[in-house]
Amino acid sequence: MNKIIEIMINLMKENLKESLMIYGAYLACIDTTLISKVRGKMIGIQKWPVHSGNPDRGEYLVGHHWALLGLIGKVIIGEKNPHMCFPLFANLISGQKSPPGFVVNKDGITENMNFWDEVCPLVTQLRNILKDSPVRVVADAYFSKASFINWMLSISVNVITRMRVDAVGWDDPVPEPVTGKKKRGRKPTKPKKGKQWKISHLLKEFPLTEVQVNIYGKMNTLEIVSRKLWIRDVEKQQVNIVVIKTKKEPIILLSTDLELSVEKIIEIYSMRFSIEIAIRDLKQSFGIGDYQSVNTLAIKRFVALSIISFSLWRMAILQELYAKWLYSSHGYSILSFKRISQALRKVVIQSIFQKFALKANFQNSISVSKQFVRLIV
Repeated sequence: MNKIIEIMINLMKENLKESLMIYGAYLACIDTTLISKVRGKMIGIQKWPVHSGNPDRGEYLVGHHWALLGLIGKVIIGEKNPHMCFPLFANLISGQKSPPGFVVNKDGITENMNFWDEVCPLVTQLRNILKDSPVRVVADAYFSKASFINWMLSISVNVITRMRVDAVGWDDPVPEPVTGKKKRGRKPTKPKKGKQWKISHLLKEFPLTEVQVNIYGKMNTLEIVSRKLWIRDVEKQQVNIVVIKTKKEPIILLSTDLELSVEKIIEIYSMRFSIEIAIRDLKQSFGIGDYQSVNTLAIKRFVALSIISFSLWRMAILQELYAKWLYSSHGYSILSFKRISQALRKVVIQSIFQKFALKANFQNSISVSKQFVRLIV
């Protein structure tokens, strides 16, 4: 499967070319999703909290928790340039009950894998395949923790994420005056910090700046405050903080890429929504959660093949968007799987009846490539 994924990434680079680069770097997107399963012989099934905010889904779900990683590319559809996520990697996240994975710590003690042991290696694997190419990763607020950021900095991957509203940060320490006398006592083990800020309060402490940002294909005017700060337990470097004023609570974004402009940080974070659309389509149309095997390796292969077929389909459909066989008047969006499924079903039915209905009029029938039929059907 690792070799298949590597071939898939090279195929994407060959077909999408510069569209796969977002502001000079490959942009990975990572998120998690829950798949409902009944307790039984499958490993890793347990009760997981649901954070969707939808009361109809309940507070908990029994099943598997998956981490998914994909690459985001910019595609051209008419006059719009939407961003599309191409899922590539998936890993089963260990819980407290019947965990599927273990690690050996520095002391040689075997422990259950935690959340970061399952998630961070996905980015590391992508980084190794892309070699020396610059890589960024965008993720939601759960990934703003030091465990994730420090790991990414150690493999030279920059992070763009969202922070909690109660997050704090520190300025650089104010240099002490030189007196010529040496201080007694032990040297501090941790670097000194400057003034502490509650990051959401920066909107009140500093003048607001208006910026024009392209979000979801529309230009928006936002009022923001930007500042470079140190954050808790991330000691390798400062991060760029962007606080966006809203009608309710402010939105706080974090970027470890200090060269990115404020506008690009906001725009890149808005691209994160593309992986949520991909996860929805994977569940509704590509059966990512339909596995029934009790063998862990078979389950992982099933999910991996599901996401690879989804990404292959997306690349194929980008080349067929304006083909005559794909025309539909049902009002579906141009990338809707239902629209494509209906159009393809029509073509297949016509090709079947054309062989047996000798008197039928198929002059207006439209052909579609056999390779595309194999991929979808």
